[in-house]
Amino acid sequence: MKKIFLFILKILVALGIIMGIVVFGIVVKYRLEIPNIQQLVEDYTPAAPSTIYDRNNKEIDILYTEARDLATIDEIPEYLKNAFIAIEDKKFYSHNGIHFKGLIRAIITNIRKGKASQGGSSITQQLAKNAFLSSERKLSRKIKEAILTFEMERTYTKDEILEKYMNEIYFGSGSYGVKTAAKQFFQKDIKDINLAEAAMLAGIPNRPSKYDPVKNLENALSRQKVILKEMLDDGHITKEEYEKALKHKFVVEEEGQKLSSNENLTVVYAKRNRKFYKNPEFTALVEEFLQDIYSDDEIYKGGLKIYTTLDLDYQRVAKEVFDSYEYLKNSNLDGAMVTVDPHTGGIISIIGGKKFKAKNFNRALMAQRQYGSSFKPFIYLSAMKEGFTPYSVVVDEFISYGKWAPKNYDGNYSGNSTLANSLNLSLNIPVIKLLDKIGVKEFAEEASHLKLSGEVKDLTAALGSVTGTPLNLAIDFSVFVNGGYMIEPTLIREVRDTQDVLIYIAEPKKERIYDSLDASVITAMLKTVVSNGTGSRARVYDRNGLPIEQGGKTGTTNENRTVFYSGITPEYVTVAYIGRDDNKPILGKITGGSIVAPLWARYYQRLIKENLYVPGKFEFLENHLETGDLYKQNIDMYSGLLSSETGKQVIVPKGRMQVESSDKYQKGIASIFNLDMQAGMTNYGSENSTINTNSEETVEGSDDGLFDRLLGD
Repeated sequence: MKKIFLFILKILVALGIIMGIVVFGIVVKYRLEIPNIQQLVEDYTPAAPSTIYDRNNKEIDILYTEARDLATIDEIPEYLKNAFIAIEDKKFYSHNGIHFKGLIRAIITNIRKGKASQGGSSITQQLAKNAFLSSERKLSRKIKEAILTFEMERTYTKDEILEKYMNEIYFGSGSYGVKTAAKQFFQKDIKDINLAEAAMLAGIPNRPSKYDPVKNLENALSRQKVILKEMLDDGHITKEEYEKALKHKFVVEEEGQKLSSNENLTVVYAKRNRKFYKNPEFTALVEEFLQDIYSDDEIYKGGLKIYTTLDLDYQRVAKEVFDSYEYLKNSNLDGAMVTVDPHTGGIISIIGGKKFKAKNFNRALMAQRQYGSSFKPFIYLSAMKEGFTPYSVVVDEFISYGKWAPKNYDGNYSGNSTLANSLNLSLNIPVIKLLDKIGVKEFAEEASHLKLSGEVKDLTAALGSVTGTPLNLAIDFSVFVNGGYMIEPTLIREVRDTQDVLIYIAEPKKERIYDSLDASVITAMLKTVVSNGTGSRARVYDRNGLPIEQGGKTGTTNENRTVFYSGITPEYVTVAYIGRDDNKPILGKITGGSIVAPLWARYYQRLIKENLYVPGKFEFLENHLETGDLYKQNIDMYSGLLSSETGKQVIVPKGRMQVESSDKYQKGIASIFNLDMQAGMTNYGSENSTINTNSEETVEGSDDGLFDRLLGD
């Protein structure tokens, strides 16, 4: 038995020696990789800014840290030092760099809770990591951190380590160090802050986004109370000081307010960001996106290279055109304009409002507005799915649904009207009848794939009572350019680190939600809206003076509260809107076609003039025509019959081509139904009037048979 015990003991000793040699070898290996620590500290550069590039690799903006104000250990109030020690490292002044009991306790707590809920790093370890190492979770980094920790403890005094730590810690929004944070949050010199303020500051670095008192005051106060209790329990403050600090009030300054701090109240100032961004609409979005993936240290100190979808030249032109547009000189009016790539979802340019500045209300992303007639193409697209064609006829006449009696924009009716004509002139009655025929419930299910913020509730959806943002609408209109695919909007193509190593790449998300043939038919109809319909003022010409390939739809909501123009080209979708931020009516008789379509045209015309954009063809539409899946037919816009004389060209699926000619009925059935008179009618009605009402009564829409089409039953 004794021999067995001695044998086991020898094995354990041998294993211990081997492990010791291995550990010693690892420590020596990584110690040799670390330069002289004093030199390392002297040469340390606090931050490497991250750079945002556009799709042509032009610099858009730089994400950088604020210039930090360094504080000496003597400037820092005693209770601020104690606040950090109480919450971060209670044994700071007694351990040799690593508090092993605290580390073991943190490991046990995390294992028990099943997640990393408690940290075990000492203040010295945190300084070693923040100042000299990356945030990567690798064993090699932890070993280097331990080596640096012991070296720092051997080289510097505790006060020197604490001073460096308190000048290094990050408070969010580009703010580093306690002195900078005191100025930005409280507009105070560090030596003048009180106990309540000190406890609040000490709580922020744990999770800057969560405990930022400007954005989340309640969270910050909750964290502050924990720290005050720890300070009381550790004997750093008295019971009286604790009670007084708890009673101290904090209030976040809001725009227009003029508040000042006093003995019992501290104002938390929101205007603490001294950064200036050249493209605030887009850069703010990139920041928000990155914060979901990376830590603030990596974003503002990591020297990332962020390659985005924005085109800096397009953004410049969009901004110049938008800010100089005469209708927007009215102080009550504002708006937005956004361009997306319908094939990838990439945001090419984005204008959040006139003279837009950082932290302004970004109308391209936040303005929830009714779409008006801009939404009509989606009703027509559903109608194509149900077997309707561009030459199907619906009677444009007076109708009522209970107490709701919708009308066309100008109050006139055109009698029989094909779907192509009805969309071209933005007639209201035909599209309402179409939705009634399709079924509100059925259409709502189909529209659930669209980027709507409001529900399809009743027949008023046909007139655009649904809501969404300009970006939502641009993404939705992409189906008319890419052949029926819903795409997700994207900002970033890829991200690389300081060594140019690819660390993130975007994967565009696409889902087919409409048949390509049906989408093609509507695309062709939207082209006609521009060539001779309500969107005619959006026409754009190439450098040779020829009309470019384009389509679009105007939109005007009830009482002219908001006016839209949604335009498509083979490469892009651009949605522009103008309205009042309070959503009150715009005075005067204006429409999307009269004031927004020209803005859209001015933008694209500038792009072409500066040789930034060379339009192509709607390839998926052209491909269907080449393969014979779609055909061109000349159709009378009122009878829906083939007509070589008065007809206009429409695109029709091969299996649903019109075979009846208007010539056949010129002196017979046409005269009976007064079609000769209707064929000569001028363009009645252009925009819509959206009304929020629930209708219980319904009227059957038209069918596709000849007599039903003529009679409108």
